[in-house]
Amino acid sequence: MENKNEYIAIDPSEYYVFHPRPAYLIVTKIDENRYNVMAVSWAMPISSEPPLLAIAIGKESYTHEILSRNGELTVNIVGEEHANLVYKAGTLSGKKLDKWKVLGLVPVPSEKVSVPGIKGAYGIVECKVRSKIDAGECSLFICDILAIKVLANTYTKYGWNLRKAKILLHQSGRAFVLPGKIIFAER
Repeated sequence: MENKNEYIAIDPSEYYVFHPRPAYLIVTKIDENRYNVMAVSWAMPISSEPPLLAIAIGKESYTHEILSRNGELTVNIVGEEHANLVYKAGTLSGKKLDKWKVLGLVPVPSEKVSVPGIKGAYGIVECKVRSKIDAGECSLFICDILAIKVLANTYTKYGWNLRKAKILLHQSGRAFVLPGKIIFAER
């Protein structure tokens, strides 16, 4: 039996050591009348002045192709009620079918980009790609955050109201978790 205080080595490619992570739905514009949606969890803010977001997207994905071509997207922050939607958006290919239509998504018009948000998302972040960096099997898209809107009852001046916004975190595969406890560090 292993001692619970001993460390064990795992393969450096085992990225789930960094999970659970927030799950997001990325929307890109295919053409004037069609949109694509992809589930991602490798996204993070990287600067507040100017507001920048970094998103890692696999080079083989349809979203990578679209985003490399038109450079606009929305990042949709989702919750517990969106788990099935996130899973399906992450497992279906937009190259093979119209995911937007199949998933029954309803657009929310954006203010600064031509790509809509998704109705029902807790938050919609409008972005424009500033640069793309090669990162192994992914590209890291550095994006300017141009506008953010949130559902009023889910957000406070201190951030998400976690009693109302059950932010979805991806664990692995079809497993998701929710933030369950707030703790405060000592002063």
